[in-house]
Amino acid sequence: MSTRRYPYSSVSPEEFHKWLSALICVLNSVYFLLNMAILQKLGIGGVQLTVAVFGGYCFYKSSNGLYRPWHSYTLLVLLTLNILLSIAIMELVAGATYWGLALPFWYYSLFGLRKGFVFSAVIVLLCAVVIFLRTDTNIFMPYRTVFNFTLVYCSIWLVCHVYEVQRQKTSAFLHSLALQDDLTNLKNRHALKADFRAIHKNFQSIHMLIIDIDHFKHINDKYGHDIGDTVLTKVADLLMQSTQVKEIYRLGGEEFVILLKDISDEEAQERAEKIRKTIELGIFFSHNEPIKLTVSIGISSLRPEHEFTDFLRSADEKLYQAKHEGRNRVCS
Repeated sequence: MSTRRYPYSSVSPEEFHKWLSALICVLNSVYFLLNMAILQKLGIGGVQLTVAVFGGYCFYKSSNGLYRPWHSYTLLVLLTLNILLSIAIMELVAGATYWGLALPFWYYSLFGLRKGFVFSAVIVLLCAVVIFLRTDTNIFMPYRTVFNFTLVYCSIWLVCHVYEVQRQKTSAFLHSLALQDDLTNLKNRHALKADFRAIHKNFQSIHMLIIDIDHFKHINDKYGHDIGDTVLTKVADLLMQSTQVKEIYRLGGEEFVILLKDISDEEAQERAEKIRKTIELGIFFSHNEPIKLTVSIGISSLRPEHEFTDFLRSADEKLYQAKHEGRNRVCS
């Protein structure tokens, strides 16, 4: 199963698998007892016992934090085979076909849009064939039964598909809200933490630049917060243009962070100087009145013992040094 991000309002596949496995365990235990004790259907009863035992196993593993993706695939394969065998062996009036209608919902909930679509398409064909072979031999009955089942199945399948498409769009939107700064459209502090963990695993050399706009409070006080927001947006644009990297973040207020990968200390210093000069030479207009800006930059080089907070604190200390030494400078 592919790893998918879910908003807090959505149930994860792992949680859904846990409770579905419990439900499958209980239901198949009941059907096993009925088929063995009353109907004497030993073959299907054995299959249902297998499904019940594996469902209980999956629930136990999930409850103890030991979930694995193959649990979901195996559970749904066993459950699907159980339903198909029940349709093929039991009389149609017993209603085993009704359980087939629940399969699209389970497929989409556990496996997502693409696999849910493929699995649902395969199963509707298999169910249609089995039902056709099991219906009355009257010339019209097989076609009518298959037609009605397929129509209902496809209606449920369509609802599941549309819901999953909408859920993924909502999830992506909420994810972007959580990791993106609304004003500048840069990544935010939460994204910085997440990206640092990912980058730390794949790159040995990482430099962090903390960039702070000098005397930004004076701009807000003189021109107003609307102009201040415009300045922040313009600075964000200049940072993206001058660095050509994706790892640019608004830390908060007038502070920005850039992560640079696999470069030397000298190269990090040169890039920071380029940013400083770009901002210094830029002109920001407010009602045709030019606004000049400068920035102070602190550089931190990642050490083996550094965690995220240590890395950030080290760069922040260098930023404080740059401000203490007169601003509009780079310290590393």
